Amino acid sequence: MGQAGTDDRRTRDLSWGDDEARDLMQALARDAARRAGFGICAIEVVRPQGLLEFVAIHGDQMAAEERLGTASRLGDMLRAFADGETHGSFVWIPEERFSPPALEQLQGYVVVPDVPETDDPGAWHALDMLAAQITDERGDLRALLYLDVPDDLRRPDAARLQQLDDELSMTRRSVVAVVEREEYVEHMRVIRVTRRLARSDAARHDVAHLLREARSTLLGALSVDELEIHVFGADPADDPADDPVDRPVDDPADDTADELDAPDNLGLGMAPEVRTALDQAAARAWGRQRVLVIEPEAVWGDAELAAAYADWFAVALAKADLETVVVAPVGVDDDVLGMMLFARRTGSRRWTDGEGVAALELGHDLGRAIANAHATQRERQLLGELRQLEEARHKFLQVLTHEINNPMTVIAANAELLATNDEVDERDRRRAEAILRGADRLGGLLEGLSLLSRISDPQHALTTTRVDLVPVVTGTVGSMAAVADRAGVRLHLTGELVDAGEAWVLGDPREIAGAVTNLVDNAVKYSDAGDQVWLSVARSADGGVTFTCRDEGIGISAEDQAELFSPLFRSTNEDALRRPGTGLGLGIVREIMQRHGGTVELDSRLGAGTRVRLDFPPLPSD
Repeated sequence: MGQAGTDDRRTRDLSWGDDEARDLMQALARDAARRAGFGICAIEVVRPQGLLEFVAIHGDQMAAEERLGTASRLGDMLRAFADGETHGSFVWIPEERFSPPALEQLQGYVVVPDVPETDDPGAWHALDMLAAQITDERGDLRALLYLDVPDDLRRPDAARLQQLDDELSMTRRSVVAVVEREEYVEHMRVIRVTRRLARSDAARHDVAHLLREARSTLLGALSVDELEIHVFGADPADDPADDPVDRPVDDPADDTADELDAPDNLGLGMAPEVRTALDQAAARAWGRQRVLVIEPEAVWGDAELAAAYADWFAVALAKADLETVVVAPVGVDDDVLGMMLFARRTGSRRWTDGEGVAALELGHDLGRAIANAHATQRERQLLGELRQLEEARHKFLQVLTHEINNPMTVIAANAELLATNDEVDERDRRRAEAILRGADRLGGLLEGLSLLSRISDPQHALTTTRVDLVPVVTGTVGSMAAVADRAGVRLHLTGELVDAGEAWVLGDPREIAGAVTNLVDNAVKYSDAGDQVWLSVARSADGGVTFTCRDEGIGISAEDQAELFSPLFRSTNEDALRRPGTGLGLGIVREIMQRHGGTVELDSRLGAGTRVRLDFPPLPSD
């Protein structure tokens, strides 16, 4: 007696193995029957979800045509084995040993061979069962091997059962090897497909390109006739089972087209309510971590979808000439993002367990790729928005400085005229001088804003040439000497490169000079009479050039240093606030050094002076 399923009691999931694997199993069944001296040998493999499936039947062509590829519940057979005797890997259950509950449970599951009836207790009976439990090295059950109708039509005794166990030990190991080989083949296929998708530029940057590439790749890797990939439009944080909105992306021309306007690659012509039900079933499948199988006879894997639309799918599959549609959910973590629909035409090979596992794993891989692509697209969108904001800021600063500069020129000219007019009394002259000082300060602010806008404008490319930093520094010392003398501050120029007379860097001469001037101006401005400022140019360890400006001034607190390079930031130190300044100088210096590939380092302590160092990179080898 061998196990089999009828249409009303079988549990269909996915068929096991490709043609080569099934041919190997058939050869093993034939060899086992010959070596054991039995007319019939059948092999069932253990599948996911506690199922068994016939993959080979030798000696009964009719049973093979009816039973191969059908599946049933493993638990039913294991409960029947409890009535039998265990001899090694074999379980022997004579007909009279079956309990009524076991016979009732197996009713409709068994193939009863044509064996002559006899009252001889030693003769083989039609309902006798002899099965070997085939386990792997870990002891996990991988398959069952049935022997039926012995050549001598005699029941085996204990010695014969032990002999069979020994004779078929190699067969059992071979069955395990074939099962594990099939799993390995499918897993390697998944790995290859996943790597191809993960390494593509499309997988990293664009969802639409990713899905188009995934569709073409999976069509070949899974040997399917047609494939659709749908991404739900709902936010992944929402529950897609409540209201999933589906957006197919099969049409390269529009990855956000409404599903009703997108082409139906499978040709099922799903109405909106069917599509919604399928979306919800895919969401449930993701929660259960399984795929759905839709065949003309039934819908497997979701009772709710089967109850509502099994008849509809039967008609639709027949019209589309499809044998099977497998629905694999796509998601990441707890969020379902969409689904893949794999279809094979009528007459194509059946879906295998390995392909079902591969499709589910691909749902995980594709889900991660989609989530990453969405994140990349969002980053690109945010960068675009930031660029627009930056461009708007530059335009605003340009307009601001231009519009304010003209009236400021008029104000400064008239204030200067009043301040130098002999007919103006002393009080008005002091007012005019105050206006001039304010206009001069505002003019400095506008000049700083204009420079900051220009050097931070991404549209303003840096024009570079070889620049000798020594003349830049000596020129700055010369131009600042009068200012330093009025403040009572002494400037010192040191460094081995100053003595050598050369310190070449690559950059914009005007911008580099502006950075040096800003630092020297700050050093003089925030120093008191009698303080000293040391300026040096030296070679850095990496071959670049370093400019250092060190003063004995009022210094900067640790709290202020955190915001020091922010535009328009001024110190919280009251002593510093009493001195003129715009808060733009160090921000301009940082922008200039970033444009030149260099860095700015500041070391200061309140009341103990400040040291600022500009590090320029080495000249390129060419």
